[in-house]
Amino acid sequence: MKLAEKNPQIGKAVSHLKALSEDEQTRLLAESREKLQRDIAARENAAVERGRERGREEGREKAQLVIARRLLGLGLSIDEIVKATELSPDAVRTLH
Repeated sequence: MKLAEKNPQIGKAVSHLKALSEDEQTRLLAESREKLQRDIAARENAAVERGRERGREEGREKAQLVIARRLLGLGLSIDEIVKATELSPDAVRTLH
């Protein structure tokens, strides 16, 4: 037994879908709407991922600054800290 026969709501939806599919213009309009919704979702997902990547990068930079401060506190030179953290010499100097 088909799911549409078991569940009246699904049967109604299938009937509605068949009716829409028979009308070419309505079907094309529905496909266009679905494509637009997928495109919007893809753009939103890409924007969220870009935001996450920016956040991760900011977190890495902050961690490097914390490490640089600790290394300064231990008496390491700016050159040594630059090599260890890959921060710019100017960035390390601002922590001094």
